[in-house]
Amino acid sequence: MFETFTLGIKMKFSADRKKLSGALTQVQGITSRKTNLSITSDVLIKAAGSELIITANDLETVFCGTYEADVESDGMISINSKKIFEIIKEYPDTQFPVNEIENRWVEIGEGNIQYHIVSSDCENFPETPLIENISFIEVDSVQLKKMVDVASVIGFSPDEKRIYVLGALLEKVTEEDGNILRMVSTDSRRLNCIDIPYVGNFDIPEETIIIPKKGLSELSKFIDNQGTLQIGVKDNHFIAKKANEMVMIKLLSGDYPDYRRVLNTESFTPIEINRAMFFLMMKRMSILVSEDYKSVIFNFKENELVVTITNPEIGESKEEFPITYSGEPFESAFNPRFFIDAINVIKNDTLTLHVKDSRNPCVVQGSDNTQLICAIMAMSV
Repeated sequence: MFETFTLGIKMKFSADRKKLSGALTQVQGITSRKTNLSITSDVLIKAAGSELIITANDLETVFCGTYEADVESDGMISINSKKIFEIIKEYPDTQFPVNEIENRWVEIGEGNIQYHIVSSDCENFPETPLIENISFIEVDSVQLKKMVDVASVIGFSPDEKRIYVLGALLEKVTEEDGNILRMVSTDSRRLNCIDIPYVGNFDIPEETIIIPKKGLSELSKFIDNQGTLQIGVKDNHFIAKKANEMVMIKLLSGDYPDYRRVLNTESFTPIEINRAMFFLMMKRMSILVSEDYKSVIFNFKENELVVTITNPEIGESKEEFPITYSGEPFESAFNPRFFIDAINVIKNDTLTLHVKDSRNPCVVQGSDNTQLICAIMAMSV
């Protein structure tokens, strides 16, 4: 039996279980990240008037959402995010009651189902950055989600220190047919560049805008599959906002390499290739890839592409593929898994491979799509 608490009631509210579950689902990535402060594994819940404000903050990414609630008594608690999320997922009723009691104990549930969970000292919860007078632009949610996901495909190792690998570049590009938002992501072995249109005046600082990829992975969960989203940059933060929720990501400081040089294909030879067939060939080739042997040899000949892999630990494979090519024959080595990642984000039926020689990258595009470009760096043959 639970101990009966009879001391003064503090915060007390009841809210829609489904809405709270949706909010807590979005913040699990933020609150599960290890930081120097253990309290960042909590969510801060503030009840006031007829609303709840839920905040998660890992010192780099902040989520803040406002939701309707039946608030009997105003107050604020800091409680373990994972535990309250697990409780709310399994709670059977449509309304989710929370009652703060003395000594930071919190009673969750009522009737036959009750939990008593200890909370943390709210005073130790990280402060939410106060960012005002933000100039927002409007972007299509589906397109922004694709942009974020394309950039996030290229990850980084745990011991990575290079700023331009840890983050993705964001910049605005003015073109004849309108304003374009561009995001570039690289790990120095490959590069993805994607453009989407936006509406409004994008007032951004002169400094290079580099959004940490850890923050992008959380932003992807925040973006809906319909409608529009407001985004802006202010006070060293990237901000994304919708009706009742907001995400703020602290930007990285540093320089970004000249990616345009990598994507310049003026002197390259374009080769059109069937996406599905090329994808299956890369999957077959990747079977023989190992940690020590990651490259396959592309042998470009007149009207033919011969792809081979030799792995002394496993074996070898060879495939011949008809192409339209009349340039000088050459060999180049690439990681087939990078092609698989690129093909997964380029949905056109026909791909265009831009190639030059054994030293230059292979630049991949959809034949009818200039919005997305993937560059895969050549390896030593």
